[in-house]
Formats: sequence, structure tokens, C-alpha cells
Amino acid sequence: MTILISGGGIGGLCTAIALARHGLKTHLFEKAPEFSEVGAGIQIGPNGMRILEKWGLSDLLENRGACPDSIRISDGLSGQKLNEVPLGDHARTRYGAPYKVFHRAELQMALLEKARSLTDISITTDFEVTDFVEKDDGIQVHSARGEEQTGDLLIAADGLWSTVRSHFFPDLKPQFYGKSAWRAIVPTSEAPSPFNRQQTGLWMAPDAHLVHYPVMGGKAVNVVAVISEQFNRPGWTNEGRPDQLLAHYKDWHETPRNFLNGVSGWQKWALYSIGQLPGWSKGRVTLLGDAAHPPIPFLAQGGVMAIEDAWPLAELLGLYGPDYRRVFRQYEDLRRDRAAEVMKTADRLGKIYHMKGLMRRARNGVLRRKNPEKLLADYDWLYGFTFETSS
Repeated sequence: MTILISGGGIGGLCTAIALARHGLKTHLFEKAPEFSEVGAGIQIGPNGMRILEKWGLSDLLENRGACPDSIRISDGLSGQKLNEVPLGDHARTRYGAPYKVFHRAELQMALLEKARSLTDISITTDFEVTDFVEKDDGIQVHSARGEEQTGDLLIAADGLWSTVRSHFFPDLKPQFYGKSAWRAIVPTSEAPSPFNRQQTGLWMAPDAHLVHYPVMGGKAVNVVAVISEQFNRPGWTNEGRPDQLLAHYKDWHETPRNFLNGVSGWQKWALYSIGQLPGWSKGRVTLLGDAAHPPIPFLAQGGVMAIEDAWPLAELLGLYGPDYRRVFRQYEDLRRDRAAEVMKTADRLGKIYHMKGLMRRARNGVLRRKNPEKLLADYDWLYGFTFETSS
């Protein structure tokens, strides 16, 4: 079998690597002329890192990214710390894998290096899969320029704005979520405390929140500011005007506000959702990652869900490859409830982060009283998740 993969991001590369472990040949298509991951930071929880280590990526990732010691949760208006959730060695001991944060380019380059080292993986850049034709003995994909390639199956890992998914559901369009996320990278040497620490920071306030964590081996800080606004232009690299962002943080405590005042080079993207799809597969084609179930990024699990998808899909194709209908049915059965729970939890967290008035004060009181280790244990269902597989 030759399995075609549309999309050369985290999900596509992970799928190719997972399939190669089962001796399955893949041909991956990336629409960009060269690999250059857009975006800034990405958090990979222990549920994702456990799989990456299983795939033999430990050495490639060891000196990339950073392992935060904790998640510091603060109130954006008062500046008060509400709690500090242990990560670092505590997370590795509890879950058998670390909680790591990366610049997306760091992670993608490690995955790309691994993929290029595997003889069963072919990679073609500057090829956007815009159409496909299913035949009795396989599937043919077409690029925007009219090029053609053939294979046995097609896995669409082409993201939130999936072109392949639009052939399944032509009337389905991602819906604007009412918020935008702004991102920037700050050299650690230029960041004041607590932003220069080896930890993930979460600041919450009405209609806005702020996240920051170390990347590039601790040499830089990834900053993400989420606000409620009506900007809804698709795209990941829209330029953001600092004055527009800072207007949403004018009532914040001086510590985060002064830090944001010194940040430049903002890029922003509007947040969209698609809800739950009635199905992920049709014929010889299936969807993976954000193409199938894109969560709002408030649980930091979008990339991890694509990694989790790749594991059982590759396992099933290795076991029952030619019986692709059985494979796709079981793959969806294994993943649907899990993905839905992550999407629901991410949406709920967004509402919690942006609480105001009495709800905000109640939230803060609960967080102050909660045992830090219990706060982490509340997410055992997420970070401790694994599959019972044969390899």
C-alpha cells in the first residue's frame, strides 16, 4: 500500500512517521514550497510526548523546547497568584513523560528530520491537494496546478481550513468564535520576572487572558494574548497593532500590563470552530487532527490530538490495511469521544478564563483553596491517556 497524506504540519508528519513504523509507505504533500511552520509556540502535554518518545524522537527533542517547572495561575486585574501547578519532574513521574513547550519550528524540524530518515516516507512540497478522485483500485489526488499522484488511501491532515474536508461537507464553514489570539516572541533576556521564569504563566481577566512560556531552550518567551473582538479575517499571520491589543489590557495589574507594553511584532489570528462532524471518513479518505476536530486552543491540545490520532490509525492500518473501511470505522470509534471531550473542555476553560464579577471572584477563591497536585490530578484523564496497542 501507498498512503497519501495531505498536509505537512505536525499531524501530517506524525502520521507518516507512525505509518512507517508499521512498514507502510506514505507520500506526504505540503502546499508550501518549503517547510516553515507558521505560528510561534506549541505545548505538548505528556499524552503527546509519550507517543513521540515511543516513536524514537527522544534524542531529536532532548535539546529542543523546554520543560516548564510549573503552571503559574494569576488574576490579571489584581496581579495576585492564585495557584501554581507542578510540572517538571513531577509530571514526568506521574505520567511517564514530560510536559514540553516548543517553538513550532523546533518541533516541526525534529519531525521532518525523523521523517526524512525513514525510507518508506516520500515528501513533495509545493503541492496543495485541492481535489481527489476515488477509483476501484485506489485514489488520485490533484494539485492546484493540475498535477496528479496516485495511492491507495488519502489521510487529510490539512488543518482547520481543510480543503479535503470541504469535499465531504461543502456547506460546512468554520464559524467565528468571537475572539482572536495575538502572539509574539520575546528574548528571555528582555523579559522581566515572572515572564522570564522556567514556567508556563496563565493570567485571567474579564474577556481576555494571557499565556506565556519558554521556547528555544529557554532563550525566548512565547506570548499569547487572547481577547474578545470582531476581527474575523482567516489566516495565521495577520499583523496586529499594539494599541488595539493594549486597549483590552488597560485595566490589568501593572505587572502584566507593563510587560505587554514592551512587546512588539504582534501577529494575530481569529479563532474559529466547526463543532462535531457527523463522520470523518468517506470511501478511501479519512480526516485527522484539526481537519476532523479542531479544539479552541484554551486546553493546548490541538497538536497533541493530531499525534494521538496518528497512533491508532497507523496501528489499525498496520493490522488490517487493505480492509480500509474497517480501519476507518474503528479509528473513528476510538477517537470520536476523546476528541469531543477535549473540544468541550477547551470551550469550557475559555469561559472560565474570561469570567467577570461574582463569577470571577468565586473562581479565584476555588483556585486559591485547591491543592496544587489535585489541580494537576484533575487532568489525569487528559495527560495520562494511552492506547492499548500491540507496538
